[in-house]
Amino acid sequence: MKPTKPAIKTQKKEETKKIQLMKIHAEGVVVEVSAPYCTPEEWAERTGMDVEVVRLALYNRRMARHQFSPKGDLFVNVIMETRRLLDAKPWN
Repeated sequence: MKPTKPAIKTQKKEETKKIQLMKIHAEGVVVEVSAPYCTPEEWAERTGMDVEVVRLALYNRRMARHQFSPKGDLFVNVIMETRRLLDAKPWN
């Protein structure tokens, strides 16, 4: 009787997809971001802000935010925050 399954399983090659960066254009300046949204904790880590300050700014709508459902968690809208920064022109 022949075995129905092979004795050695062939391992699937893990294909790693490169992260495609999103480009934001503003007056000749191009900024690449890795994700359109991030958690308040991740934003605080990226910017050096306190997590509670980020959460309070999201709650008070002083920071661009995104909410996937009406009762869902709040996320920082990275694209809008980057555009806001580019419009402020901090390099001048």
